[in-house]
Order: sequence, then structure tokens, then C-alpha cells
Amino acid sequence: MALYAQLGFKNHPFLKTNADEEDALESYFVPPPYFDAVIGDSSAPSSSVVLAPRGSGKTAQRRMVEAESVRSNFLAVTYDRFEFSSGQKISEITLQYHLRNIITRVLVSFLSYLSEQRNVAELISKDEKKQLSIFINGYLGGLTGDGIQELLAELKSLPDKFKDFWRNHVGFMESVINFLLRTYDLEKIDLPDAKQEEKRLGETYKHQLETLLSLVRKIGFESIYVLIDRPDETEKTGNNPDATYQLIKPLIRDLELLGLRGYAFKFFLWDQIEPYYRADARPDRVAQYELKWTRNGLKEVLSRRLKSYSDNRVENFDQLMAEPCGIDDHLCLLANGSPRNLIRLCETIFAIQAERNLDSNRITISAIDQATVIHSEKVFIESHGENVLKDLQRIGQELFTTNFVANDILKISGNGARNKITAWANLGIVAQVGTVIVPPATRPTHLYGVIDPCAVRIIHRNVPFEDFVQDRWLPCDHCLTDNLISLELYPEGEDPLCRQCGRILL
Repeated sequence: MALYAQLGFKNHPFLKTNADEEDALESYFVPPPYFDAVIGDSSAPSSSVVLAPRGSGKTAQRRMVEAESVRSNFLAVTYDRFEFSSGQKISEITLQYHLRNIITRVLVSFLSYLSEQRNVAELISKDEKKQLSIFINGYLGGLTGDGIQELLAELKSLPDKFKDFWRNHVGFMESVINFLLRTYDLEKIDLPDAKQEEKRLGETYKHQLETLLSLVRKIGFESIYVLIDRPDETEKTGNNPDATYQLIKPLIRDLELLGLRGYAFKFFLWDQIEPYYRADARPDRVAQYELKWTRNGLKEVLSRRLKSYSDNRVENFDQLMAEPCGIDDHLCLLANGSPRNLIRLCETIFAIQAERNLDSNRITISAIDQATVIHSEKVFIESHGENVLKDLQRIGQELFTTNFVANDILKISGNGARNKITAWANLGIVAQVGTVIVPPATRPTHLYGVIDPCAVRIIHRNVPFEDFVQDRWLPCDHCLTDNLISLELYPEGEDPLCRQCGRILL
């Protein structure tokens, strides 16, 4: 029997970290405080931007907006795939590129719902049918059955019955346009007229969106939500926040488009683009939200997931322990505000426990201890590379000054050490946590602390996890920030300060 079954779960609760692959997501989704505002009022929709680190739940939020579409009566159209022609550069991506992709997706969604509302199709006026024919020729003219299936895979909010409709009625190589014209009794447009209409379409994208909205309202929806996700995961953007912003810049800076009546454009974006977006941002016109998970918020994420996968038999991770020790707080502390990293850490714990004893029905603290080191090293190297890891391990402590790094550890110049520390600070690994006077010097110098919990754990990988947390965990009562710093490292007479709000911790 698999370990997860012996622990009381019907399926492995930590097997998947991609929200698009989680079938039961709705049963354990924890909405952030602003989520109702993102949903908004479908009768008077508004655009918004959600900024969050990777692994924080942007796609999970997008999926829950999709799930809300039926209850709140809006058509949700997901736009999370950005394709480029050979040699095409990010700088060549235009508003027209995005609008053509969005209109294509709105059109396919509309036609899918229309397939089961034939009475509506019969009530569409002659002029509307002509306009629909033009849309179909202009946007779906080159598609065959296999192409429409690729497009449907992106429209994640469409019920499966509509995907089956296309699959059952349009052959693999059959022309989509012929099927649609025949099915909905639409007039065929001659090739010269089609070319002329296609040229005209390229000049009236926003008007076309308005026309499509009037058609969508005929099938019962009040508005259309366009959900823009994952622009940082394309072949041309990858880990580059500047390139990521350049890709969606034509969309996100067009206030006329974002304020289009009956439409809401919802952006779910990597927070690293914020410095580039800041110059164009208009929070007075387009609401902006930042997703930051607290330790207590992550505990709720973990609890709901455990309950969902165990039919409410397991409410917290501590129930799984051979010796309960309040482990949920500690796991969430190490996850550093990331639901994905929390799931990955728990999966590593399960894997190590199974390797130690496949017949176990409890998790041991020794499995936790080993898993925290393995997880921390893996996550840190993925984010920052091995060279930074080696430097921090050589420093050997989470609190230091520039002179200490330069003279005592790395044996480099002061400027060299300062440049390294600045680079680490820019990556979010360290931060200035105060100033100290280190004799024989008489002037204060900056005191830096390692603020990445995984980095601190790797530095002290030889310390048992229970001792590691007990000796270094200093939660701030004021701002609830978790500080991982040993009090023994503070110079005599210096008070430990919260890295976030600067208040004395003790």
C-alpha cells in the first residue's frame, strides 16, 4: 500500500504543483483577501492586475475566476498561450497581435455555447449573421479540426461537452469554416470579399469586441472576462522580467481597451515585472493587487488541501507525525510565502518517509529533518544557482557585515564584497537588518541578514530541524514577519530588529 494511503489519504495530496493539473482545486482553494474585488460585478466589470511571485497561486486564482463565471454570469476567456512566428521578436508584438488572439478565443467560446442554443442561432438577425460570417472567415478561415482542438485546450473554462461537440463534428483535417457556415446557416463570403473584409477587420478590433459582446449577451452572459496568464513562461520571455513586460505591454497600457464597456481584462502576472510596469501603471484606472502569503495563510492552504484529500479525516500535518510538535508552522515558515514550495516540501517529506519505511503510518521527525535540507538546497539552486549557495555556506552564518565577508571569509576587497551583497539583496536573499559598531572601528557599518529561509537552513544543514527552528525563529508581533536569526550572532548591546518593520524583536 502506498504511503499516502496508509496516512489516510484517498490520493496523493502533494503530487501536483501546477494549478491547471489539479482537478479538485476548487475544494481546497484559499481566496486571498482581494479575491472578491478581482471577481467584481459582472454587470459592471472592471479590469485589474494581480502581481505575485512564482508559485504563489496566480494560476489558481485565474482558475477560480473561470469557475465563478457560471455563477456570476460572465463568459471567461483564458489567454495564456503566446506563439511567435519564426524570427519574430518581442519588440514586434503589437496590440493587434493580442487582440486578434483574444477575438479568436472569444469567437470560439461563443460558437461553442451557441451549439446548444439553436433557438438563439435562429433569432440572430440577417446583419448579425453576415457579421458572424465575416468573423468566422477572418479568424477561423485557416483552421482545421486539429487546429481547433489545440485552441480549445487553451480555453480552460469551456465545459467538456463543447470540446466534444467540436471533436464529434469536425474531422481532423476538415475545414472548420465549412462546418460552421453549414451548421449555422451563414452565408459564404467569396475570396475577394473575404480578403477585403479581413483587411477591414485589422482596423476595427475594438469595434469587433463590442460586436462580439452583443452576440455573447444573446446566449445569456452579461459580460466577457479576458484572463491573461503566464506571459513569463514563453520561449522568448523565460526568466526575463523585462521581456515579459514587453510582451504584454501593448495590452496593459491601453486604457481605452481596459475600460471597454462590458469587458474586464484580468492580468495574473509575475511580480518581477513591477519595476517595468510602474512607469505605465494607472492604479486609479486599473486596480492593482499584490499577493503575499503569511504563515497563517499558508497553514490554511495546507489544512484545506489535507482535508480535501482525506475526506476531512486529516486537518493538519501535525496529525501525521509520530510525535506531534506543531510542525505546520515550521513547514509554512520554510515555504517562505509560496504555496507551491509548501507542496513541494511536503511531497519531499512523503518521499523520504516512504524510502525510510514504506509501511509507516506516521511521519518521523528524522524524515522532516532530511527533507528540509534536500528541499531547501533544491529550491535555492533552482532560483539562485550553486555559486551563491557556496558563498553563503562559506560565510556560515545568517548575520554579517561587509568587512566580515571581505576579510574573514571570501578574502576579497571591500568593494568586491559589497557588490556581492548588493547582488544578493537584489535577489531577495539578504537584507540590511540594522547597523553595528565593530571594534576597533568607531563608525557604524551595515549589518546584513540572510532572509531566505531555505538559505538559512542550508547554512545550518548540520543542525537538527527542531533545534534549527527553536534557536532562530523570531516572529514579529507587530508585522507578523518571520525572522530566522540566531540571537547569539548579534554584537553585545545590539537589539535584534525585525527585518521588515525594524522593531525590536525581544
